[in-house]
Amino acid sequence: MQQLSELDSSFLYLETEHTPLHVGGVFVFQRPKGDNTLDFEHFQRVLQSKLGNEPFFRERLVEYPLNLDLPVWTDDPDFDAARHISHDKLSQKETLLNSAADFFSAPLDRTRPLWEARYIEDLQVDPSKSYEQEHFALLLKVHIAAIDGVSGEDILSQLVHVSPEVTKPESDQDWTPTPLPDTGSWLGAAYNNVFNIPAKLTLLAKDTAASAFYSVITERLSSLNLPSSLMKVADTPMNQKISKSRAIENIEIPLNQVRSIKKGLGSVTTNDVVMGICAEAIASYLRDMEAESESDLIALAPISVRSTSLDVKSGNQLAATLFSLASTEQDPIKRICMIHKAATLENHYDSAISASHLTELVPSCIAGLSARVYSEFLLAQKHKPMFNLPIINIPGPQFPLYFENAELTQFISTAPLFDGIGLALMIVSYNGNYSVTCTYNPEALSLKQPFEKYFQTAIETILSSETEIPDCTDIDLSEPNTNKTGFIEDVAGLVSNIFCVGK
Repeated sequence: MQQLSELDSSFLYLETEHTPLHVGGVFVFQRPKGDNTLDFEHFQRVLQSKLGNEPFFRERLVEYPLNLDLPVWTDDPDFDAARHISHDKLSQKETLLNSAADFFSAPLDRTRPLWEARYIEDLQVDPSKSYEQEHFALLLKVHIAAIDGVSGEDILSQLVHVSPEVTKPESDQDWTPTPLPDTGSWLGAAYNNVFNIPAKLTLLAKDTAASAFYSVITERLSSLNLPSSLMKVADTPMNQKISKSRAIENIEIPLNQVRSIKKGLGSVTTNDVVMGICAEAIASYLRDMEAESESDLIALAPISVRSTSLDVKSGNQLAATLFSLASTEQDPIKRICMIHKAATLENHYDSAISASHLTELVPSCIAGLSARVYSEFLLAQKHKPMFNLPIINIPGPQFPLYFENAELTQFISTAPLFDGIGLALMIVSYNGNYSVTCTYNPEALSLKQPFEKYFQTAIETILSSETEIPDCTDIDLSEPNTNKTGFIEDVAGLVSNIFCVGK
């Protein structure tokens, strides 16, 4: 039995029906033609065989009455994998992403282990994509509180391989769950703990908790000497109260297209170009909605850095940057250069781990961990946004991955939304393409056209630009509304011990 940390517990206390804090993705695979080996039954056996010994697979939460102490992980005595793995088929004219949006809008059941998987067949009826009969999809979601804050280890990373191979699932091993704690003694210990640690009483009220998070995080952010422009967040349709509805759109951008934009811009990176494409697409959306702001949009981006403060085996941790998208700049090429120069002026470019090292990992590992970092900031969003949206860019392997003998052909990663954050962008580079996933609340963001159109137009606008800036270091950032960026090295430390008064 293991007790959750204050930070992990906070993800539970501040979760609501319309703001579920889980992450996951939609993963489309293609079986070899004529091979029906990987049907739902085989998929289910493989999943149980490979994940059966993982703690998150069988452990559930046990929460104290009245939240008198932090919850604990304990074996689920009623565990049944079949309750977590469902089988579905697309109906006529139903799209995969519409089905996925419904799947991700529902909170996970806290009386069970906090993960869920769905196997979907008959993708060929999807009118939005040219899927074939051999395609099937895997939908996965896992609660932020269940993600390892150091390694980001997740479900998909243990299922896929770099080569096709059909395994013979191992038979289920005997498993004897640890009995649930005795209610009487457990409750008595909780009361004693409350009086010994009075600061934890603040967890009894969600509004009190949210207020505490907002005030303390704001104070800690102010002490980091971030540029003042980053503390003034533009008011946009993206930053309103949201409902439980979700919509998911996915845009595939060829890596070669991004490189062609990068060519001729000197030291600009592909990441700078991708951020510039996102900025142009979002700026176009706001113009369409007549919701342009005089202030630049502020984005939050987790990045992986070499850790100097955490004792972890990998030597790595995720930090975060708050940076301006230079959305008030009308020239898209100049905007990309502004994003690049502002980033290079910060120390995090020196400590950031190269993409080539990160691509050794399955992208979902870093995606899950990045979403966790972003969610740590979400804890303060109940009162006032500290940024307009997260843009999480994950470098993945440029070679195919396989589940058994089925090739992973589409990698769609999602992120949680929160009141004040109605749009989240998750970007994964995989096997020659950038997969940009827009997760948004359709009630908060009314669209005149799909986000896919805004991104297509943004790419065309940038490619057709006649602006020539061979050296982006010549860009002047001293003018009004200049692009700024701020580096926050220890995100976990920023929001840890929030409830410990006197510290």
